[in-house]
Amino acid sequence: MLKLKSKNIIYLILYAIPNTVLNFGIIFIINNVLAGNKVFLKDYTVIVFLAIVCYAYLLNIIFQKRLNQFTFKVLYENEKNLFNQILKAPLTMLEKHGTQRFFTAMEDLRIFSNFPYTVTHTVSSLLMLILGVIYMFTLSVSAALIVVVLIILVAVCYFIVMNSMSKEVSLLRKQNEYYYNYVTDLISGFKELKLSASRRKNIMEKHLGPNRDNSEGLDFRINYVFLSINMISQYGLYFVIAAIMFGLPALGLLEQKDVIAYIVVILFISGPINNLINLQQSYTRFMVAMGRIKNFMKDFQIEDATIKIEDTQDVSFENLSFKDICFSYKSDNNDKAFELGPVNFEVNRGEVIFIVGGNGSGKSTFINILTGLYEPSKGEIIVNNTLKSGIKQDLQDSIAAIFTNNHIFSNNYDNYNLEDNKEYSDLLKTMQLDKVITDDKETSARRKFSKGQSKRMSMIFALLEKKPILVIDEWAADQDPHFRKYFYEELIPKLKREGKTIIAVTHDDAYFKHADRIVKFDYGKIVKDVHVSNKEELTENFWV
Repeated sequence: MLKLKSKNIIYLILYAIPNTVLNFGIIFIINNVLAGNKVFLKDYTVIVFLAIVCYAYLLNIIFQKRLNQFTFKVLYENEKNLFNQILKAPLTMLEKHGTQRFFTAMEDLRIFSNFPYTVTHTVSSLLMLILGVIYMFTLSVSAALIVVVLIILVAVCYFIVMNSMSKEVSLLRKQNEYYYNYVTDLISGFKELKLSASRRKNIMEKHLGPNRDNSEGLDFRINYVFLSINMISQYGLYFVIAAIMFGLPALGLLEQKDVIAYIVVILFISGPINNLINLQQSYTRFMVAMGRIKNFMKDFQIEDATIKIEDTQDVSFENLSFKDICFSYKSDNNDKAFELGPVNFEVNRGEVIFIVGGNGSGKSTFINILTGLYEPSKGEIIVNNTLKSGIKQDLQDSIAAIFTNNHIFSNNYDNYNLEDNKEYSDLLKTMQLDKVITDDKETSARRKFSKGQSKRMSMIFALLEKKPILVIDEWAADQDPHFRKYFYEELIPKLKREGKTIIAVTHDDAYFKHADRIVKFDYGKIVKDVHVSNKEELTENFWV
């Protein structure tokens, strides 16, 4: 996902070679002018020198423009790819690893915004260093060998310290992952935190506070070490220059007339050397980020490819069958924490089915399999008397769902418009929201509502999808008694007359008579599947 293609490498080389030659030409002219070489003291030398400077400047301006275009394209394309991959991740993976992994993965990806720049400067700096060293060898082989050894010693010290910091960088990233988890708890559980002084104290003193203290120490240590060892390249070169000015001439390894040339070359290649040393910090962060991204993809079972999202197709629905469907939750050590099934279940077009059962009975798991959010471990799903590949997509194209923790999106991601939509206006009246929402603007429909109003807005959006099956999970639990009665006694019969198939998780036993069937779950299995015939004793005895 984060790789340079061959054409990009060729383009990089085509830039790096002439850029290096031009820059070396600048130092070559400077050296010969300072040495008093008569060939370089001609009038045209200044023209050649300024021309090389201008060519080098223009080459860099053009290349930097292309490089920035490429960098931003790589960054934003990979961000889109990562979002596509997140959408492909199964719900079980999200439930297991938590949403904070997504935030840190996006942070890791942003680190690679400097990747093309880093590679470019690495190649250019290497070429500049090689040409500078070759030039020193033309002046004195023995002196050049000593200088190269000294430079290598300085660089090795730097790289050893830098590589030792990779674990620290990785640990800091892990601390930030925990941090996002605590932030989620703070925001999502704000009301619960406000109700408990001890809870507020504990989240700060035992979790958020220590996390930030540890991160502060790690962050400071990492940046201080990076800053300190960056100075090695600067002050280490002073020792090299001292050896050139005083040591090599005293040993007779370098003539005095070549000292200036050597120092100019050293000062010239100090830039590339600093680049190569300092870029090691970037490569350390790249390696840590790449490892974390790979682990993210592995944990979420994500393939490294752009995901094509198919448009929703109009699917006719007649019937649905579950044949010996099974599903099991597994803990980290692969022990089964809960098992659903085998479940045998059928529903026909236009039926109203209530799903009931106690907490942990398997209702929500069944709904997640029904809506294709969970993949069953065993069994067959048959739609319209057909068993075929891609059945999950067909089933999802047939279902509109409202979950217990419903969410109203900040924008309209569906294929209908609210403005000038008569059906939308009628639904506002049906849901008794026409006095709350007085226009047909998207912003009015996507604002803060009470929980009951939010559920009603979600119902409107679900009905606008025009899908034949409506799945609702404890929808009426957040409604006031008046609208709850309206929902069961008027809205459900109205939707049934319109041909909707309704599967509703509910505990409102007072309204069981308005269902065609009631299906009860217990310990992951269907223990009752009763056809309703308006018998009052059904309500009284169903929970026995």
